[in-house]
Amino acid sequence: MRDAPPSDSSQPLPPSLRAGPGPLRAALAALGIRNRTTLVLILLLLVVAGLGAWTYVSVRHSLRDIREAGMQALLATQVEALNRWIEEKRADAAAWAARPEVRAPVAELASLAGSPEGTAQALWNAPARTALLTALEPALRSEHVVAVNAVSPEGRIIATGFERYAGRLLAPAMQERLRDVFRGETRFIAPFPEGARVEGAEVVEPLRAVAWVVAPVRDGDGKVIAALGFAKNAHERFARILTAARPGDTGEAYAFDASGTMLSDSRFPAALQAAGLLPEGEASSIFRVQLRDPGGDLLQGYRPETDRGAQPPTRLAAAAIGSIGNSDPARMRGIILDPYRNYLGVEVVGAWRWLPEYGMGVAVEMSTGEGYAPLGYFHASFAAMLGFILLLWLGAYLSPQAWSRLRGEADPLQVGPYRLLREIGEGGMSTVYLAQHAYLTRPAAVKVLKPHAATDEMIARFAREVQLASRLRHPNTVRIYDYGRAFNGMFYYAMEHLDGLSLGEMVERFGPMPAARVAFALRQACESLAEMHRRGLIHRDIKPQNIMLCRQGTECDVAKVLDFGLVKDVSSAATRDLTRAVRILGTPLYMAPERIRSPADVDGRADIYAVGAVAFHVLTGQKLFEAANDLDLTNQVLNAPPRRPAELVGEAVPALLDELVMRCLAKDRDLRPATVGELVAVFDKVLEGHPWGPAQAAKWWAEHVPAPPH
Repeated sequence: MRDAPPSDSSQPLPPSLRAGPGPLRAALAALGIRNRTTLVLILLLLVVAGLGAWTYVSVRHSLRDIREAGMQALLATQVEALNRWIEEKRADAAAWAARPEVRAPVAELASLAGSPEGTAQALWNAPARTALLTALEPALRSEHVVAVNAVSPEGRIIATGFERYAGRLLAPAMQERLRDVFRGETRFIAPFPEGARVEGAEVVEPLRAVAWVVAPVRDGDGKVIAALGFAKNAHERFARILTAARPGDTGEAYAFDASGTMLSDSRFPAALQAAGLLPEGEASSIFRVQLRDPGGDLLQGYRPETDRGAQPPTRLAAAAIGSIGNSDPARMRGIILDPYRNYLGVEVVGAWRWLPEYGMGVAVEMSTGEGYAPLGYFHASFAAMLGFILLLWLGAYLSPQAWSRLRGEADPLQVGPYRLLREIGEGGMSTVYLAQHAYLTRPAAVKVLKPHAATDEMIARFAREVQLASRLRHPNTVRIYDYGRAFNGMFYYAMEHLDGLSLGEMVERFGPMPAARVAFALRQACESLAEMHRRGLIHRDIKPQNIMLCRQGTECDVAKVLDFGLVKDVSSAATRDLTRAVRILGTPLYMAPERIRSPADVDGRADIYAVGAVAFHVLTGQKLFEAANDLDLTNQVLNAPPRRPAELVGEAVPALLDELVMRCLAKDRDLRPATVGELVAVFDKVLEGHPWGPAQAAKWWAEHVPAPPH
C-alpha cells in the first residue's frame, strides 16, 4: 500500500469545516472594530464615561453637602464671634454697674426721680449726674462707648449726657427690652433706631444705629434700682464682626430684626444706591434695607415695578421670622441650598439662625454661581472632572500634616491664625512674640511653649495657665484671646499686646517712682488681684516684671497684671500643684515666708506680701534684701526684718504708705492686711493727699516715652 501524499497547508478547508465570523464578530466588523486593542479602548472609554456620569452626580451631591457644612460652619463662627463680643461687653457693663462710685450717684438720682422735686431740669442739674458721668469717663474712652444712660424702673431716663433726654420716658418697645434688666440680668440690645428709643424727645439723627449693653444697678440690699446702659455705634465692632469674614466675591454675613430689616451693613452699597434702595452717598444699609425679593437681579439692571414694601420677604427672611417664638432650638435655624433670590434679586444659597436672647437673626449667603462653581470643571472637560475627583481624594486622604502644609501653615512665622512679627520677651519655658491676626489685623502678644519644655506636665501647666487666666474679666488683667497648637506641634496662646513698660523696667530706666504714682499703679493691680481672690485664685508670682504700666487709647498709666503660670486655684478641694518642682517655682525676693516653709499652704495674703515687696522696690529703687546667693536670700526672707522705705528715701514716702508696706511685709501673715481691699483703701487715702491721675500720667509719658508714629 502506498503512503498518502503529504497535505498542503495552503489548501482551503471544505465549506463544512470553515468557521464563520459569528454574529458578535460580524457586528464589530460592521462598526469598524477589527482588533482587540480597539475593543479594549472602547470598553475602557465606556467604563470611564459611565464612571464620569456617576462621579458627576455623586460630586454634585457631595458638593451640596460640602456647601451645607461650610455655610453652617461659617454661620456658627459668626454667631460665636458675636456671642464672645457680647459676653465681653456684658461683663464690662456689669463690672462698671457694681462699682461704688457708680452705684452711689445712681441711687441718689433714683431717689430724686421718685420725689416731687425730680423734674427733668433737676435731674439734669443734679451733682450726682455729673459725678456719675465723671466716674464713667474711663468707660467712655476705653470701651468705645458713645453714650451712657441710667434708667429708672418706670422707664424714665435719670442720667444722660444729652439735656434733651433728661427725665424723658423710653418708648414702650425699648422699655420691653429692659424688662429682664430690672429682673437682675445684664442684657445686650441689638441695634435700635435712636428716633424710636425716647418718647417726645427731639432726635438729631433718628436713624442712628446704636447697640446697647445694659446692666442692673443695685442698692445696698441687692434690689435693682436702675438700669445702666452703654451705647455703642452699630457701624463699629458689632457690624465689623459680620463683615470680617466675607467668603469669596459674593458671600456676606449680616444681622436682621423681626421685621426683616438689616442691622448690619450690606456688601453691595453701590448696587443698593443704583437701585434706589439707599440714598446717594449713603453707604450704610442699617435700618434702611429690608430683606425683600425684588423679583429680578438688581446687579444686572433689573428694576421692579412694585414698591419695596409690597415685595415679599426673601425665602431666608421668611423662614427665620417664621421661627420666632418656637421653643425648639433646632427649629430656630436652617439652611437653604436650593437657589432663591436675596434682597438684591441675586440667586443665592444661605443659612440662618434666630437668636431669641438678642431679638435678632444672623444669616450668611453666597451666590449660586460661586457656591457651586467647582461643577464648571465637569462642564468644561472630562479631564477637569477627573482632576476635581483627584483633588477631592487628596483632600480626604492626605495626612493632617500635609494638609496643613497645603494651607500654608508650614511657615515657621505662622502660628494658628497669627503671624509672628518679632520677639518681645523670653523665659526659660516660653517665648513671647509680637504678632498680628490674619483676619482681624489686630496686634497680639503670642506666648509659645519652647520645644524642650513640651513635656506632658509642662503642657498641662501651660493649658491650665491660659484656662484660669481666661476666666478673669477685670480691665487691669491682661486679656486672653486664643489658645491652640500650631502646625509644628508648638502650643501657644494669644493675649492682648500692651504698649508700655513693666514696673521693673520703669525703675531700671528712670529710677524710683513717686509715691503718688506707686499708689495709683498698685491700686489698679490690687483691683485685678481682688477679682482673682474672689474666684479662689492666688497669683503667686507678683513681681515688678509682672505688672505693666501701659498706654491704652488716650489713657496712660493703665496697670495690667501679667503671667499666670504659677496661679493656684484654692477654690476646689481637689486642686493641687502639678509637680513638686512646680510648687517651688517663683522669685524668692517676692515670695512670702510661708511659701518657702510650706508651699502648699498659701492664700491671698501671699500676694499681699508680694505687693509690699514690689512697692518697696519701686519706691526706693533698691531690692528688699541684698544677698550673695539664693540660700542667703531665703534665710533673709524667713528671718531678717525688712527695711522701711522711708529710711532710704525719707519724706518722699508718706507715713501712711510706709506703714502699709511694712504691714504687707510682716513675716506672720496674720499681721498683714487680710484682703487687697484694705490696700486699695490706703492707696485711695494716699492719692487724696498726693494726687496722680490721667493728666500727670499723660505728661510723664509724653516727656519720657513718646508714642511711636503710626
